[in-house]
Amino acid sequence: MRILALLFMTFLPFHPIQAADFDIFQSSYEPLKLALQVSADETLSNEQKLFYHVIKNDLNSSQSFKSVDPLAFLVTAEEAWRSLEYGDWRIIGSDILAMCQLHAVKNGWQAELQVHDPFREKKLLSISIEGPATELRTLAHRVADKIYSATLGLPGYFTSHMLYVTKHGDVSDLVYMDQDGSNRQVVGKNFTLLLSPDWSPDGRQVALNTYVGNHPRLEFFDLQSGTRQAFGDFKGLNSTPEFSPDGRYVAATLSYTGDTDIHIYDIKNKKWSQFTHHKGIDTTPTWSPDGKQIAFVSNRSGHPQVYRKSLSGGEATLVSTLGNYNTSPSWSPSGERIAMVSKKDWAYAIATVRIDGSDIRYLATGQRVESPAWSPNGQMLLYAAEESGIRRIYRVPSWGGKPEPITSSGTDASDPAWSRK
Repeated sequence: MRILALLFMTFLPFHPIQAADFDIFQSSYEPLKLALQVSADETLSNEQKLFYHVIKNDLNSSQSFKSVDPLAFLVTAEEAWRSLEYGDWRIIGSDILAMCQLHAVKNGWQAELQVHDPFREKKLLSISIEGPATELRTLAHRVADKIYSATLGLPGYFTSHMLYVTKHGDVSDLVYMDQDGSNRQVVGKNFTLLLSPDWSPDGRQVALNTYVGNHPRLEFFDLQSGTRQAFGDFKGLNSTPEFSPDGRYVAATLSYTGDTDIHIYDIKNKKWSQFTHHKGIDTTPTWSPDGKQIAFVSNRSGHPQVYRKSLSGGEATLVSTLGNYNTSPSWSPSGERIAMVSKKDWAYAIATVRIDGSDIRYLATGQRVESPAWSPNGQMLLYAAEESGIRRIYRVPSWGGKPEPITSSGTDASDPAWSRK
């Protein structure tokens, strides 16, 4: 949740809620048909099932793959491993064959993986991966990453993690989970209010906006120790923090000068400097991957729009050129696009746009859509949306696909943050 979005909304006239005609972008990409086989030692039937399920779920959830029904396979995993015939897999339409053998070894696990392209009759990958005894799920995520990367030529993101905020009564908690929703745990409890968590590049701490009494402040939260340290506690607003790509700085929104502007905190020297200087509202900063620019929201044109500005100086450049309400920017890891929330006719959409303002793509709509966050490889977006009065976290492919919820309908969830790796 971005607190300044509420401030912007106070400037808008009231109209009855009605459906907006967003032109939802849909990619023409067809998921690759994946034949996945996992064999294991005879004593590992339960572990084999878990291992297979995690890999399959990871790859299917990316919407880049669609698993072939194992009932269509012409040979067993053991037979295919001993003597691979590409024709056995072409005949059932498999674009990709991934074969994995799972073994229990001293103090852990070993996975032997081969990835093949049956139609080109080409081995794409052959590798052995080991992991600790307590981390079978993590090993499965690593295998899924290898399959994804060998096939698509992109880094996988299945070993990454997520944070989100859940509210109960008058307090909020910070919740951690793996990217597939497993290993869910509360890591920070009973904040008076908790907004806009942002994960540090090294994954050790979170910058967030909380409240002490009725006063907002910025804090660092250590994910291991649970300790909290204030770094922005000025009069007025202290909100929407985001780490720079190198972890040296945090950009945030402050209003102690009398105007609402973007300021930058030097973590090493513990000093603030002002980045924007404008009579309007400037808020919700997001860094370019090279750390040379910051995009932000401003109402300097009369409506909230996304701008970007170089740290070396110069004027701000308009990024969002369509519509009169675009907020919550999030810069993609590749640097080519910026995600944002767009509003039209009192309906909301997650959108991405090139940094020059061209090629806007509306990916998903919903009630009270908020807080887009990119996967580490830039191929997936998280966001929060309200459904029947309950906020949930959703994901949607950044290249155009089907939105899917990843939190339950019975639990309030908002403000998602994706780990940097």
